[in-house]
Amino acid sequence: MIDIETRSEQDTIALGAALGRVLTDGDVLALQGDLGAGKTHFVQGIAKGMGIGEPVVSPTFTILNYYEHAVPLQHFDFYRLEDEYELDDLGFDDYLTRGVTVIEWSEKFPERLPEDAARVFIEKKGLTERIFHFEFNGARWAAAEKEVESYVVSH
Repeated sequence: MIDIETRSEQDTIALGAALGRVLTDGDVLALQGDLGAGKTHFVQGIAKGMGIGEPVVSPTFTILNYYEHAVPLQHFDFYRLEDEYELDDLGFDDYLTRGVTVIEWSEKFPERLPEDAARVFIEKKGLTERIFHFEFNGARWAAAEKEVESYVVSH
């Protein structure tokens, strides 16, 4: 596990951007954190790092925001989902094989996450201070792990 502290929304976005630069087709990031923990700011940074220029907003009410790009970004939010069958209605499993998939409130349906999904736990430590706990599973995450570790060194 790698722990990284951010001190502002800008730091959180910068951390996401660093990670977004190395994400590839089929990567799945499972985010967990309380309301206001910074999940959406982190995803805004991921999109920025991937080269996506359009505004990224929380899909709380739409469940999924899809951002077309060379490698598309699929931003899910499970917060309002009550039952697992709702994921089937969305065709959730079909999204996991292509693009970069980021899931807010992933803890609601942990059994639906791929085994090699990276897990990111965001802990609120203050008004804008956060600790990101990264858990990378498998060799596919070597570049992401290296990028996150180098982020620590450079900040």
